[in-house]
Amino acid sequence: METNTAKPLDVLIAGAGPVGLMMGCLLALHHISFRIIDKKTSVPVYSGALIVHARTMEVFHQLGIAEKALEAGIIARGIHIRFNHKKNYFLNMSAFGKSLTRFPYLLMIEQGQTVSLLSQFLKDQGHWVERDRSLMGFTQENNRVTSQISKPDGSIELVKSRFLIGADGHESVVRKQLNIPFPGKTQASRLFITDCKARLPISSKEIFFFFSNDVTSGFFPLKGNLWRIDGLIPVIQQEKAGFEEVRNFFSKKLSSEIHLSKPRWFSVFRSHSRCATLFRHKQCFLMGDAAHVHSPVGAQGMNTGLQDAHNLAWKLAFVIHELADEKLLDTYQAERRPLALNIIRYTDWVYSFMTSHSVLSRFTRLQLFPRVLPLVLSLLSKSPHLCSRIFSSVSGIGIRYKKSNLTASFPHGDFPDHSPKPGERLPYFTYEQRGKKVSLDDGLVPTTFYLFVFGKHLLPASFQTVVQEYKNVLSLKHIEDDSVTQSLFKLFGIKEAGCYLVRPDLYIAWRCQGFDEKGLSNYLKQALK
Repeated sequence: METNTAKPLDVLIAGAGPVGLMMGCLLALHHISFRIIDKKTSVPVYSGALIVHARTMEVFHQLGIAEKALEAGIIARGIHIRFNHKKNYFLNMSAFGKSLTRFPYLLMIEQGQTVSLLSQFLKDQGHWVERDRSLMGFTQENNRVTSQISKPDGSIELVKSRFLIGADGHESVVRKQLNIPFPGKTQASRLFITDCKARLPISSKEIFFFFSNDVTSGFFPLKGNLWRIDGLIPVIQQEKAGFEEVRNFFSKKLSSEIHLSKPRWFSVFRSHSRCATLFRHKQCFLMGDAAHVHSPVGAQGMNTGLQDAHNLAWKLAFVIHELADEKLLDTYQAERRPLALNIIRYTDWVYSFMTSHSVLSRFTRLQLFPRVLPLVLSLLSKSPHLCSRIFSSVSGIGIRYKKSNLTASFPHGDFPDHSPKPGERLPYFTYEQRGKKVSLDDGLVPTTFYLFVFGKHLLPASFQTVVQEYKNVLSLKHIEDDSVTQSLFKLFGIKEAGCYLVRPDLYIAWRCQGFDEKGLSNYLKQALK
């Protein structure tokens, strides 16, 4: 039996994992009408996508849930690396992201906890996940989507929406029905993953990697004296291998160092590396695992997906509220797909090398690395710049959209080379204001553009006219030129007065020296209309 939903929605979100939930949270802030469905009846309780990087924490900060995430997780202080049962090295991570972000670390937080935080935020906004509901199919016609949703009682509900978001995982119904190719590969080697108790030779706030002839494993601390362990060992290649086989293997090979017990979760899988050829088809969008899947290297999968949502939500909202033309939505694929492809290429190469059984790979991994690593660690300890480059790359804060139509088509002004450029993330910078330490990103919500005005408090009348014209999409932030903000003016390359326009997702859109009202008007007109 089919029933029709009486009132059409702006957006239907298929999938209530972290990515779908993030999309819902952001749309709620924009006051968009939406529903979010998931075929699962409950939230899985396991570590899942465990590591939350700095850029994702900055998105959490915009939502006001970063502190709750910190309370629910563990900050990794460093990484232990052991080769061949004897050579041990320690990478202190405390200095890597210092001064680059308010979150200069890796946060270990179980995926179930991330889902809970986002679900609670959604609930606080008056929305909730509709569980035990599956997207069975959909049609697109006249710029509308009609979706068929199976309900718990077996009936089918027809839901009409302007847009459909496929956040429904690597087996995405949305992607498959659109016949969007998902090229890539599946690794031959099987990996195990488990949440369990463990006795290890390190602190419960540090990450541990172990490499030997027959072991490649990573150990990650969890709350409750649990550990998340990922590994590649010979015994796991057997089809029916389970936790007992893994525990017995470690007991036999490494009984003096590693002992596993009391598993809460255990799974075996093969790593995939794939990317959809399209992230958008008419009124439908793909994000997260529906659009791209990664090897576990660098914990990039969930973080990339959450930032997909951060990129698309404000664009959808602006279009729905008739603040922008639909052409703005084309920039989602243009900005996010090249990034996903680059991440896949890098993580796939590292994963293949770290798990390869070739003579050259094993020699490099087990003989050459232990000899070279001390030199690398010494270099890192003496080179803050190199540490910053590595942290920026891994954490996501170094992501840039320089070739985007929202960036490349506009003049960038007369600025020194060191200054932040359009397409780059708004840099983290703190300074004193009325005796209180403040940051540039304090209070910036993901629903509006921000125009940072440096210098004169009174804007020229012609400039004020442009600001007033775009008041529905623009908020002003004034930074006066005084002894406290001189370093900020220098960082941004401002001579006497100037402006930086920042997108809702906190990437720099446009800039000018002085007050270029024509430049500001042209940018907003071309980018949004």
